[in-house]
Amino acid sequence: MQFYNAHSHIFTMKNAPKRFLHLYLPDFLADAIDKLTNTAAGARAIGWILSKCGNGAKRYASFLQIGKSRSQLEVFEDLRQQYDDPSMKFVALTLYMEKSGADESESGYEGQLEEILTVKKQYPDNLLIFLGIDPRWKESGPALRDQVVRYFETRLPVNANRSVYPFVGLKLYPSTGFYAFDEKLKETFEWAADNQVPVLSHCNYLGGIYNNDAGYLKEQLNPVNVYTGKPYAAEFPGSPGPACQKSWNLFHVLLGVQQSINNKNTCSYFLEPASYRSLLKSIASRPGKHPLKLCLAHFGGDDQILAEHGGKQPKKLYGMIQKNWCSQIKELLREFSTLYTDIAYALSDPAVHEPVLEELNDPGYGQRIVFGTDFFLTERVLPEKTDYKAFQAKALATNLSQFGNRNAWEQIASLNADQFLVSKYYNGAVL
Repeated sequence: MQFYNAHSHIFTMKNAPKRFLHLYLPDFLADAIDKLTNTAAGARAIGWILSKCGNGAKRYASFLQIGKSRSQLEVFEDLRQQYDDPSMKFVALTLYMEKSGADESESGYEGQLEEILTVKKQYPDNLLIFLGIDPRWKESGPALRDQVVRYFETRLPVNANRSVYPFVGLKLYPSTGFYAFDEKLKETFEWAADNQVPVLSHCNYLGGIYNNDAGYLKEQLNPVNVYTGKPYAAEFPGSPGPACQKSWNLFHVLLGVQQSINNKNTCSYFLEPASYRSLLKSIASRPGKHPLKLCLAHFGGDDQILAEHGGKQPKKLYGMIQKNWCSQIKELLREFSTLYTDIAYALSDPAVHEPVLEELNDPGYGQRIVFGTDFFLTERVLPEKTDYKAFQAKALATNLSQFGNRNAWEQIASLNADQFLVSKYYNGAVL
């Protein structure tokens, strides 16, 4: 069987916004760390210190350990060597981060793509690339679709006798400041559905990259949904509309991070599972056309998975619906037969393993939960090899009664992933 890690990253700090550190750290500390980590030794030292300082710092420490002063080729080879299966295929998700309120990147987005394509030339069969898209990348919906089609259709020469399709899927990161129902994404989603190209969207409650421009967020929170013709808030009668968060904590104010925390909480509105329903329903309703194959990544996040399985649920959620995100995703999985989720990043918490294996045996959607780790963002929480091997061992020892007693590893890391990835551009083998 062919096995996959269907959610990983190999971008470097050169591909991230120049003020990326400022999304997670006070300005004075971010500036100091940026200077101290300009060498590999400095990055390792600061990374070790941050790894002892809680989950947020651990996430950033992973960027320092892996992503600073390295190439995408080195990062990918680091990922590969942690797996004992030489035929393992890895989905690497490129990210458009140029409009996250933290300045643009050193490489530019196109530079990130050019570099990862050189890695694809060296590892054409092991590296499967998802193209990050954002409505702000191009001036119009048709222009965005045309750019995407050019990237997908321009075959990559590997050697004198072989060329391959360079990309196999699309990646969204709405918390950087847009909704998935944005009008400029509509043509691209329809093209993706028509060609069965998979789309993977970040959907982790309060986790990941966000937009740090409060003025921009205020303007973008309640746009008209192209699929319903209504402002987003109107889709939830009786619920308060989306609003910029204004929490206040003296310690956060003194550190200079209060506005950043408020911005992160505000960006939850762009991510919430309920915001995807209208586009899924609309694209699925087109006569004689394919529905959209979409993965809401992270199953809502480890905290939400654990809360769904008896853990502590926050009293308040930032979003239009006050309901556990894992639970919301499960409702959508039951409603839409081409919707998927993955367990990336959440997997780094061993407490999540048993709940995931339980969900995997659900006959309604167990065949649409996909294995991924979120490398390299998890490295300082749990090294990739430890993360993957611990879950694999449990999954191999778990037989799924609802799926012919097949072991859970084959289901989640092979069959489910293969089903999600197959399209015009990938059929289980690189084309």
